[in-house]
Order: sequence, then structure tokens, then C-alpha cells
Amino acid sequence: MSSNESTTYDLRNAEWDGVGIDQWEPSKWKQWKAKHASSDEGVKAEREYLRIKHAVAQANSALSLDRVKVKLKLTSAKTIGLQGTFPCKPGDLGKNGSPSKQYTISFGFVANDVGVKTAVVKARELDLLLITKQFRWTPELLGKQAQKIALPEQESSTKLIGEWIQDYEREFWKTHEKNRQGIRTWETHYWRHLKKLPQDLPLSLSALEKALEKTKPNTSGRFFLVWQLKKFCEFCGINGLKTIAAYATPKPEPTIRKVPTDEEIIQGFTKVGMALSTYAIRENFTLPEQWQWAYGMLASYGLRPHELFAVDIEAFINPNNTFHLVYLNPSLTQGTKTGERSCGIPPLHPHWVELFDLKNIKFPYNEGTLSNKTAKLHIRFRAANLGFRPYELRHAYAIRGHRLQVPIKTMADYMGHTVQEHTKTYQRWMSEDANLAIYREVVIHRQGTTKEALKARISELEAETQALKAENATLKALLIQHQLGELLT
Repeated sequence: MSSNESTTYDLRNAEWDGVGIDQWEPSKWKQWKAKHASSDEGVKAEREYLRIKHAVAQANSALSLDRVKVKLKLTSAKTIGLQGTFPCKPGDLGKNGSPSKQYTISFGFVANDVGVKTAVVKARELDLLLITKQFRWTPELLGKQAQKIALPEQESSTKLIGEWIQDYEREFWKTHEKNRQGIRTWETHYWRHLKKLPQDLPLSLSALEKALEKTKPNTSGRFFLVWQLKKFCEFCGINGLKTIAAYATPKPEPTIRKVPTDEEIIQGFTKVGMALSTYAIRENFTLPEQWQWAYGMLASYGLRPHELFAVDIEAFINPNNTFHLVYLNPSLTQGTKTGERSCGIPPLHPHWVELFDLKNIKFPYNEGTLSNKTAKLHIRFRAANLGFRPYELRHAYAIRGHRLQVPIKTMADYMGHTVQEHTKTYQRWMSEDANLAIYREVVIHRQGTTKEALKARISELEAETQALKAENATLKALLIQHQLGELLT
């Protein structure tokens, strides 16, 4: 193929034995024109196109599994774009007046392995913006079209960072409810990172670098700061992407949680009730037995720490509550992160209700904000040197349900979240020991029990057979006697 032909040749028009290249199964890219010489540059390019097409399909399948709605698309034989449904561009309008429309956005990603990986990262980033309702059309996203569209004018760059953050927060509350969940989202996902910026200086590349240098590479702190600064700069109309990208770091894998076993939980009940320093008691105003009651409730019912303060005590101690169910009043905690329970929460180990004396209510000291109350729980766990945090008792509850073969949907209802959340977040914390324990209980134990049960059942059936034979012989003898009696009369 000559150089002049290569500049105009479109791989997507290639054919082989009457089959177009785009009708060929991409996963069989190695078989495309199998009899042609491997040194044929045209064939090599066509196979590479099919290979990348297959890689894009695999990437899209992985994105679909994670419910990412932005997908990769080969916009040409050499470039990869992103396709999804976005808010309409300025001056545009969706079908039937819809505020959203499907667009293919070109970022100039090259159609190779690096391009696929980079496109996947960008797809997830855009999807997160859509989910959090932070997506905005920027010159970067609009590309050449940005020259034709008049974007809103930005304020003077002399505006202080603190003032920008105030505007940013006002924009945040336009799409979020100002309740416990909304406040927590702002504080943990926005303000926690933005406060690293110098508040009394204008927004500049130097200010961004100062904030980024406060975090360490390859940490979640650096990863989320980079993510948030990108959004903040887009909001402010400052092009700091190049500076921020220089500090980009992959998202670290989550640390392995220490999920306690049932035996460790029972031991922890004693430890959490041990008297600590006089200062600790005076500071928290909570007696050891009150800590134990709180601990027992978290352990037995898999509650989120703040949900302890939403327990309906009257319903819990009601004599008619024979199954020891716990009901929550979300108004006491302004709702929960992933929704309300649709049912009462049972203790998966009912005997723990008596073991931990939970019906004898000893509620912890109940003053201060909800955040302060839950913070005291964390402090107590740490001070008692339990080796795990309050939330790990919730993970243990989830694993306990799995070991007891409670259906996943039922466990998700008990824990107040979706099936997807249950499988994604909780079952991944199952340790090797937990998995082996489940195998022993569910497989080995079941097999052993089945063999013993079969032997016992066989013995029972043999005894029943002998009894039936004896009864049958007796009935036959009675019938013969009856027949003889009738003949004699």
C-alpha cells in the first residue's frame, strides 16, 4: 500500500470473502485474512483495528457491569470517543423537548491499548459527574463547537478562593437536600478537599499546586483531591487541567477491613465495658454497661453506628415483639445513606439478645449532635483496643447472614440497602477464613448430615417395612378365620 493510498484508505471499508470488516466478530481478529502474509501492512492494520474494536467491546461490558452509562465508541479507525446521554448543549434541545440528549464526545484518544484505558477512566469520570449532577459543558468537552457557542462569562480571576467555594457550595445546594445526608456529602466529598486550598488568595495554578502537594502520591486523598479540583476549576472557568493532571494518581485499592468473628465479638463485649481512665468517663458521661448495650445492639442487628440513635425502644421492648425485631425511626437521624428499612431487623443470633441483655435498655449518654454521638462510639472502640471499628460489626452481620444461608435479597432488606450494594460492598470483605468456614458449614457439614440422615432414614424405613409385613400377616390370619366362620355357619 503506497503512502498516498494509506492517507485516504479507510480500514472500515475492508472486506474478505464478501464479509465486511465491521461484520466480522472482533474477538476473532487473529483469523481475519488468515492466509495472507503477516508482513502485509494492510492486513496488520486491519487486524489491529479488529483487536482494538474487541478491546473497546470488553471495556464497555466492564463499564456496564459497574452501571457506568458512558461508553467507548470507535469514532474512526484511529480514534476513540465517548458516547452517552448528557444534558443538552447550550442552544440545543433534546427529542420532544427533553433536557438531555445522546452525544458522542471526542477527546482525541488514539485507538490503541493506552487510548482504551484512558478512555475508560474518562468515561467513569463523566459518569460520576452525571450521577452527582455536576456535569457542565466546558470548552474541553465542546471542542471546535466551543468557538460557536457563547458560554457564560466568568467572573474576574482576582476573586478569592474562599469566595469561589461559597459560590460552589450555593450551586451544590441547588441539587441536594440540606439534610444530614446532604451536609455529610458536602463535608466529606467537597469541603474536605477544597479546604486544602489557600482561602484568602485568588485561584491560580500555584494555589492548586500548593493544595496538591499537601497529599501523598498513590493515596486516596490525592486521588479524590485531583478529582474535586478538576470539577472546581471547571466551575470557576480556570483551565488548570494540565497542572492537576501532573499530580494524578490511580485510585488505590481499598484497605482490607478487620471483620471480627462471632467469638471475637463476644470477647469484645467484655472489653468494651471495662472501666477506662477517669478522664474518659468524665468526658463521655457514659457508663461501661451503656457502652456494652450499644455494642450489643450494633453487633446483633448490623446497624450503622448512627442508626443506634434511631431505634424505636418502645417497639423493641414490647412483649408482643417475640422475634426481637428492631424498628428504626429515620426522622431521628434525618434518614439513612441508602434508604429506609422495608422490614423489621432480626438478630441473626437470637440468643445474643439475652447474652448481651439487650431488652434491659441502657441507652448511652444522648447529648450533642448526631456526629458527636457516633464519634464517641468510634473513640470508645479505639480506647478499648478492640482491634476493629463499629462499622465492622455491620460487616460481620452481613457475613453472618451469608453463613446462615439467608437469601441475599432478604439480607439487603435487613441492612437497608440494595442487592447491588450488598454484593459489591459487603461480601468482598469476606476473608479466606470466613469463606472456608462457609464451605465447611454449607458443603461439608451438609454432606455429613445428609449421609447420617440417610442411614437413619433407611433404618426407620426397614423397621416400618417389618412392622407392615407383620401387620399384613395378622390381617391375613384374621381374614382366613372370618372366612372359615362363615362356611361353618
